[in-house]
Amino acid sequence: MIEAALPFWAAHGVDAQGGFYEDLHLDRSANVDAERRVRVQSRQIFTYSLASRLGWYDGTPIADKCFDFLETYGYQRDGVNDARAGYAHRIGPDYVVTNPIRDFYDHAFHLLGASSLAGLNQAQNQRSAETRCDAILGIIDVEFEAPNEGWLEGRPATLPRRQNPHMHYLEASLALYQRTGDTRHLQIAHKIFELFQLYFYDSEHTVISEFFKLDWSLADGDLGQTAEPGHAVEWVWLLGQYEKFSGVSTRGYQDALYDNAFVGNPIFLNDEEDKAGNVRRATKRLWVQTEVVRAHLTMARLGRKGATESAVRTLAGIHEHYLNDDGTWVDQLDEHGRPCAETIPVSTFYHIMGMTMEAVDFCEG
Repeated sequence: MIEAALPFWAAHGVDAQGGFYEDLHLDRSANVDAERRVRVQSRQIFTYSLASRLGWYDGTPIADKCFDFLETYGYQRDGVNDARAGYAHRIGPDYVVTNPIRDFYDHAFHLLGASSLAGLNQAQNQRSAETRCDAILGIIDVEFEAPNEGWLEGRPATLPRRQNPHMHYLEASLALYQRTGDTRHLQIAHKIFELFQLYFYDSEHTVISEFFKLDWSLADGDLGQTAEPGHAVEWVWLLGQYEKFSGVSTRGYQDALYDNAFVGNPIFLNDEEDKAGNVRRATKRLWVQTEVVRAHLTMARLGRKGATESAVRTLAGIHEHYLNDDGTWVDQLDEHGRPCAETIPVSTFYHIMGMTMEAVDFCEG
């Protein structure tokens, strides 16, 4: 991370305006013609802000310039489709908005990125990022307000509803609470944990339900039976963070999700299964495996026998099969363990940073 990845992406992943490309070609050249998901900018703001805070790399100038890019090309002040100000979903290679919808999942990451930058005293945009945090919270609470519990997918509202945006809103809320001590962020975390207990956690199958109708009943057909192992183990880590800051016990949920995810003691997890454990996609994205490591380390802290060794084994597998010496990565393996990704997406960096930080913290703690 320190010697290769952070310097490489700062040099090769950013355009002249300070924005990150969506991905690189396999020859490491920038995919200059690709549309960009605007949330990727905030994930990189988070990554480079965190690198600065940890003292691994002077990422503040990168995060500052990326924030300027995000505000210039991603933030829309006039509103569209009956929504007020907020971030567009996608922009083209010419920086023109190609998809103007306001997406809840996106805004959870914009909140996380802005909060990370606001925590850097040396950042030129520190105060602007703090102001943007308040604005994003207002957008989520007003524009994405649901007629029942939780928040809508965005504006315009679409179906199915998803647990994933709520999960990342929990992550951002806990980050804000850790940085500011403001209990309003902890109250949001409590609300999302209630949603987890009521709807996201499937106690029968000990998996995470992904897709829902407007009333939080499961989506019809195969969609409602979807289970993503990566999200299950991501929740293992996130529940630990929630317990750390709230004092609310989550151990029973962590044990159940962890036990089910690692039946047979696999090194890597599949991209998608159904709730009964039948494999739908035997491919294996890198981001899933980074969350595997964080789950193992979370359970190791709780005294789970063999969890530390499992983390070491998965980390070794990630180094062997996914991470390249130049700071890039193989983003996906096929069912036979062969590289199958056609590009190198920058969005995965957020997950790699989270895994690395957790592993370093575990070793130092």
